[in-house]
Amino acid sequence: AVEFEPVAPAADAADLIYIGMMRDLKGPDIFIDALARAGRELGRRLSAVMVGAGDDLPRYHAQVERLGLKGHVRFLPPMPAREAFALAELIVVPSRAEAMPYIVLEALAAGMPMIATAVGGIPEIFGEDSPALIRPDARQLADRLRTAFDDRGAYRKLMPQNPELKARFGADVMAAEIEKAYFAALKL
Repeated sequence: AVEFEPVAPAADAADLIYIGMMRDLKGPDIFIDALARAGRELGRRLSAVMVGAGDDLPRYHAQVERLGLKGHVRFLPPMPAREAFALAELIVVPSRAEAMPYIVLEALAAGMPMIATAVGGIPEIFGEDSPALIRPDARQLADRLRTAFDDRGAYRKLMPQNPELKARFGADVMAAEIEKAYFAALKL
């Protein structure tokens, strides 16, 4: 079940975090390109943590190196999400395709501000018009990162709030929805 308790960033938290499989479908390459672009536009390097494993990991290490971000991006192996959340101020979910990513619900339940791509079930969580949603595109992600870091407090207020999330995605609500679906299927 999703834990609806805030996670405070650690004192040495990075600016951004990516958590997920290290493969292009999940967009780590978009994340890295946007990181470099946003850093140039903000006039300061953004720091990032990338948590996950996968066959494409060496390619992302090379991309970080090529873009001159080596000292600013840390790669870590998979770990529990709530542990990872404390490592950064803002989470980015740059996927090219998704179903209903649990990490999005977990991050919002933990009170983390987020930028996510409007793919799969993600718009259902945020609402279609949310300013947190982007296309899976490095330029658009860099623009949104700039907006988020220009005024972190204002950006944080744009996130869906916990009571609203609990009402729609809490374990009890989800269980009731599943039960309803089963009973509807049994009546067919």
